[in-house]
Amino acid sequence: MNKFIQKIINYILQRRRDRLVKTMDRLKPRTYTNSTTKTHINSSETLTITSETQKQIENLYAEIINIVKNCEVNPQKLLDFVKDHGTPVYQISNAEKILKKIKEEEGFITPLSGFRAFYLNFWTGLLAQKKMKFSFKSEGMFVLSNKELNIYFILHQFYLWYGYKKGLPGYDENSRRLLKKHIDAMSDSDVNSMSVADVIGLKEAIARDREAAEFVITLAKESTGAKKALEKMQQDGGASI
Repeated sequence: MNKFIQKIINYILQRRRDRLVKTMDRLKPRTYTNSTTKTHINSSETLTITSETQKQIENLYAEIINIVKNCEVNPQKLLDFVKDHGTPVYQISNAEKILKKIKEEEGFITPLSGFRAFYLNFWTGLLAQKKMKFSFKSEGMFVLSNKELNIYFILHQFYLWYGYKKGLPGYDENSRRLLKKHIDAMSDSDVNSMSVADVIGLKEAIARDREAAEFVITLAKESTGAKKALEKMQQDGGASI
C-alpha cells in the first residue's frame, strides 16, 4: 500500500478511531430516547440506532459521494460548496494557536456559546477582515489555517459538517465538548458523574466522528495509490464504495 495512504490510515483509523473506541468502552449500560433514536447501551457497549437514523446516515453517505464527485474531489470547491450553503469559512493565519485557547481544532466547529463563542467571533472577524460580530453565540463555521488544503482532512470535516446540516444527533455543544474532553482519557468517576443524556450525547458524537473517519478511510483504500483512488472516484462516482 502507498506510504501516503498508510500514513492517513495510521492517523485516522488506528490513532483516532482507537481512541474513540476506548472512550466508548468506558460508558456504562443505560437506555435513553431522543428525537431520532431509541438507544439501549447493552453490556457489550454497543450503540443501537433506529432504522430512521440509519437511513439518514445511508442517504448522507450517498449524497456526499455525489457532491464530492461534482466538486471534482477538489478541497477548495468543497469549501465553496460549504459557503454557498450558508456556513462561513475562515482561512486565517495562526488558526491552530488561536483555536487552542478555547480547546477547539481546525476544521468544522459547531455552534458555541458564552466566552468561547465571543472569542471565536472576535478573532475570525478580525483576522479574516470581515464585519466584526460581538456576540456570545457563534454559528457553525469552518476555521482553517491559510496553508495548502489537504483533501483528506477536508473530506473528513466536510462529512461532519454535512451530518450537522442534516440534523443528525451528536453535534450539540455539550456532546462535542464531552468528546474533546474524554477522547484521550476517561475514568470511571468521569462516567459516574454524567447524566444519561450526557452518555448518549457523547456516544452519538463518537458515532459521527467514527463515521467521518471511516468515510475517508474507504476512499483512501479504493486503490493502491491516492491519485488513482481519487481518479477512480471521479470516473464512477464512488459506485463501488
